[in-house]
Amino acid sequence: MKRSIIFWLLILVLCPLIVKADTTAQEVSFVRCVDGDTAVFLVDGEETKFRFLAIDTPETVHPTKEVEAFGENASEYTCNKLSNASKIVVEYENSNKVDKYGRSLAWIWVDDSLLQKELVSVGYAEVAYIYGTYRYTESLCLIQKSARENALGLWQDGKEEGYCSTINTDGVEDNIDFTKIGQVEENEKDLEKEAQDVIEKVDDITDKINDYLVDNDSTITRVFIFVFVGAAAVYAVFKGNKKK
Repeated sequence: MKRSIIFWLLILVLCPLIVKADTTAQEVSFVRCVDGDTAVFLVDGEETKFRFLAIDTPETVHPTKEVEAFGENASEYTCNKLSNASKIVVEYENSNKVDKYGRSLAWIWVDDSLLQKELVSVGYAEVAYIYGTYRYTESLCLIQKSARENALGLWQDGKEEGYCSTINTDGVEDNIDFTKIGQVEENEKDLEKEAQDVIEKVDDITDKINDYLVDNDSTITRVFIFVFVGAAAVYAVFKGNKKK
């Protein structure tokens, strides 16, 4: 019982050390495009519909809406990019992976270039549907500002800026860089290995603490160790939550 308590307290202390980021990514295969901001990819052998995170393109086909200006342009742009891609990677925001329609939400990287960025830069998409703090939102707003100032695509008619009107882009730097998401193919394997390494280290530390308690039968020593480990665990959890 004592050993079990120590083990899980140490797990709480050390788990934050293996947390890499708020995003995960994986390579997928193209199946078909739907429109400018939606496509179907093969993920782990299963066809999955993706809604491109943080952008909205004009409508092409909708039950209650007419075809909007630049809707066909956006759809054609997206379909050409995806159908001719050598590599497609989807990068998830862990805070928002699925929308209310059950579609997966992700950043779409096409041959190491972010498709959302390309669509916004040519005026075929606007930054929209933001329901959390996303990795590239501010950078996209900076890019959208440039497209709007140059009256590109859907900004030709003086359209209101929407979400990005609330974002101050002064001093914002473009952080959209594929190399920053790491080796996507090995990402999950690396995390699993590091998690296992941590558990093994915790198990070893637990054995040593337990042996020490047996060899030094002191109530004060035991209380001190439990209080110390418990406090460290609480601090680690608090720190991890604060980062989020």
